[in-house]
Amino acid sequence: MQELPNEGIRLDFAQGRTTITDLAEINSTLHPIGFRAWPIDLTAASEALRPLLARPTLTDADVAMVRDHFLLSQEQLLTLIAEAGRTPQVPGGGEMTTLDATNGVTYPQLYLVEAGVDYSRFDRFHVNSSAEGPGTDEFMQILSGGGIRVLQHLPGEGEFTVTFDCVGDERGWMVTYDGGRPHIGSFTGAETGTKILVQVMGPPSWEMHYVDG
Repeated sequence: MQELPNEGIRLDFAQGRTTITDLAEINSTLHPIGFRAWPIDLTAASEALRPLLARPTLTDADVAMVRDHFLLSQEQLLTLIAEAGRTPQVPGGGEMTTLDATNGVTYPQLYLVEAGVDYSRFDRFHVNSSAEGPGTDEFMQILSGGGIRVLQHLPGEGEFTVTFDCVGDERGWMVTYDGGRPHIGSFTGAETGTKILVQVMGPPSWEMHYVDG
């Protein structure tokens, strides 16, 4: 990941604070809750891989190829957590393959946004945690398309939304946040064909618990 010009990211506050589009300022503003974003240089992907990111649909083999290329190791994820200013929910990070028992979905998961699919289950504030208590650490790589929104609350500022759009086929986004805090990771309104690789690290099995906004 490398520093690139500020474009394709926007921080909006529900209470009317001025919109922020500077990446460094966004990261500084949201550092107190362990939220951080980085640009991804998509031009570093192989010649075989880059055309797949532009396709609206993928075969199972294509999905596996994209997922395996962009998957990050536990060491890399722990580094991102530290840079975001958090400590991992589970000491040492926990499991790399985890189950959302509420929806029967195993992570890591490469999502391809499809027209007409209902993604509203993600559109209510919720926390992801196990019955024993630990929550999750969550990571999204937006690899094509745009319109992905992440919502949380910042103490003293209220609800905020960070919107991510890829910049052509050159730049995507990595974002990490604390899944044990109320949050929304919304695909509703995203462009058809948008690809998001989600890694959820922590307890081996966890559930979505909806909370009041």
